[in-house]
Amino acid sequence: MNLKDGKEIARIPASSLGGTRPVHSYLSPVMGGRQFYVVLNDGVEANTPVGEAPKDSSLTLIDVVPGSATYLKPIGEVRLGRGHHKVAFSNTRARMVVSNIGDCKDVLSVYDFANPADIKLVKSFPAKDFGFDGSTAMKTCDETGKAGLRLGPHGVGTSAATGDAFHFITGSGQVALIDIDSDMPTLRNIQTAGTGGSTAKDMPGGRFIVVPQRTPREVQDRAGGIGCQIGQIAVIDAVNRQLVAQTPMLYGDGTCSTSLVGKPEAAANPSYVGFNKDGSRMFVALGTLGGAQNASATVDLTLVFDMSNPRQPRQLAPIKTEPRQASDIVMANGGRLAFIPNSVAGTVSVVDTESMKVVQSIKTVAGPHRLSAFSPTSGPSKPVGPATPVTN
Repeated sequence: MNLKDGKEIARIPASSLGGTRPVHSYLSPVMGGRQFYVVLNDGVEANTPVGEAPKDSSLTLIDVVPGSATYLKPIGEVRLGRGHHKVAFSNTRARMVVSNIGDCKDVLSVYDFANPADIKLVKSFPAKDFGFDGSTAMKTCDETGKAGLRLGPHGVGTSAATGDAFHFITGSGQVALIDIDSDMPTLRNIQTAGTGGSTAKDMPGGRFIVVPQRTPREVQDRAGGIGCQIGQIAVIDAVNRQLVAQTPMLYGDGTCSTSLVGKPEAAANPSYVGFNKDGSRMFVALGTLGGAQNASATVDLTLVFDMSNPRQPRQLAPIKTEPRQASDIVMANGGRLAFIPNSVAGTVSVVDTESMKVVQSIKTVAGPHRLSAFSPTSGPSKPVGPATPVTN
């Protein structure tokens, strides 16, 4: 789409190998004058028997360099593992780490796309590399989650400070660091006490990685938390490769102790995060947990943390927006503004991150869910990897 006039420029097949259901997509870093739009075709996980290679799951590279002979054309594709996918890119090499959310044989894989027409598998990391060797029930990976643990990698990025790619293994609570630039990449797992969640985000500068997790919590989803708790914030020091903080996330401010038992707020689910310009404040979008018991539950808070010392996150007063179940957050104006969709209210709240107040409520069509901010620092026009100048 041409965003200036709202007209369609091209319509491109997502796959030539039978891949279906394109979900996430990315811009690769610019390397050697080349850049690609990366399409992840999830397929239908249930259509592939456990242990078999899917025929409807793939990754497609589309040339997005204006003026090239193959501009806006697919120029490479590779088959992926089973289930939903996300990608982290190298800062220096034409490499990427792809996650397969429903695959024990291929949890994460490193690919080289220096020749986009012939994408090469460099290294694959199966469940045993995460400590799940099948020796006990607790050490068994099971894609269904019935006879063992579903690892569920989801949430990725690349540390600007180290060049390591990182993936959050939501089922086990591990944060996987991959030295993607090594000739033969290796894996280091950092264990946290929390599980579940949607994302992992590097703070400005790339030294610290923040992982919002939905457990432990006071009620639902394994529980085990304190009163008012709906999850935790885990912080990883990417340089020293160690866990440096695990801070309870409360529904409200840092002093909340009111029980959530029997209340709609018990379904609050931390989702995506954003930072102000200097990274001193973090904003956590809340949605709701799934399941029949939470079908009518809504939330209307965005949590705020003081991250001036990443080793000691401190929860501040929340920002009240409007009712929602699905959640997202995007930052704009260099982190000065946060945009938060309210899926139940049918609005988007605009938050000034300095005054910590809602400055505008924008009416939308019913059920707004996901947002994108088009700029060099946020959204689809920000390459995943090193910062690259982009003209708005």
